[in-house]
Amino acid sequence: MRGQVHALEEAFRRRAERARDEGDIATMVHMRDAARVGGAMKGEMAALAVDLEAELSRARRDPTGAGLQPLMDRLEATAAKWRELAAVYEPFIEWEAEPS
Repeated sequence: MRGQVHALEEAFRRRAERARDEGDIATMVHMRDAARVGGAMKGEMAALAVDLEAELSRARRDPTGAGLQPLMDRLEATAAKWRELAAVYEPFIEWEAEPS
């Protein structure tokens, strides 16, 4: 998921540059707002990463089903946050217009 979001961020950056070059102020404003939301989400993801590390340590100490469930829940929460972040950037990306 990290790779997908990184690719989206790169495409988002290129789209922002194109909007700037075209003088598309409306798109630039929307993209600025999306970048702020994305930045806030990255902060939340950093906190999730700390929590994920703690759950992983606990799961190593108690590798039973009950000990693994909190880790699995944290993994799902982390994946959901990655999907949310991707959803912030995707509306601005025109994949067919992006270079490979």
